[in-house]
Amino acid sequence: MIIAKPCTTMKGIVISGYSWEKQVKIDLTKTAQCLKQRGYAVKKLIPGMMLILEMEGYETSVYPSGKIIIKMLEDSNKGREMAKAIYDCAGVLEVVA
Repeated sequence: MIIAKPCTTMKGIVISGYSWEKQVKIDLTKTAQCLKQRGYAVKKLIPGMMLILEMEGYETSVYPSGKIIIKMLEDSNKGREMAKAIYDCAGVLEVVA
């Protein structure tokens, strides 16, 4: 299940991917490589901690837990679609869908 909600501390959307059957864990290095191949600009990668990329004009932070923060975005449906691309590259889309 993918939950997208407005972030209360900054303008943006916070997205979390959940599964009852399996823990959501993202390999940030593998995910960064896949997203780069798909044309997204990887700004910073700290393996095991955080991935920051430029996605459709928005700065997007991805964490190993599956949490995604898209800064300045107000449309949660668009955020959910962007998260699907990230989760697909991470290999967890089927788990959270």
